[in-house]
Amino acid sequence: MTGRQPGHRRHTPLWIVGLAGLTALAYWAFLGWDQQKETDPVTGAQTGPYSAWQVLGLGLVLALLVFETGRRGRPWLAGVVVPAVLTVAFSVDAATDPDGDGLWVIGAVLVALGSALGAGPVAALGAYAGRRSRTRTRTR
Repeated sequence: MTGRQPGHRRHTPLWIVGLAGLTALAYWAFLGWDQQKETDPVTGAQTGPYSAWQVLGLGLVLALLVFETGRRGRPWLAGVVVPAVLTVAFSVDAATDPDGDGLWVIGAVLVALGSALGAGPVAALGAYAGRRSRTRTRTR
């Protein structure tokens, strides 16, 4: 027995589209709209374009999305789709920035690696929680 629920494969394309859409929406809601770097008037140093709250908010939303996808029995999907869509969204945003310095490729590699390394364990934790929940439900 594989542990799959009936209709699990049949709904996978819907999960891919939904997960990709929610990931892209979260990226644009937190980071996609902000292109302005801040310049310190005293030192002239530039920061940004993102504030800490934007990055933390995106991370929290994506962690919840990945966890829930894993909990619902699709950890591999969460571990692949979210990092891929996040990397594409960042790449398009950074590559089309008129004030970009051309280093967006390095940023894209870091986004891909970081999101994959983050999504994997969170999806696995969600899958574990889902299995525990299903096991408890059956034994009652």
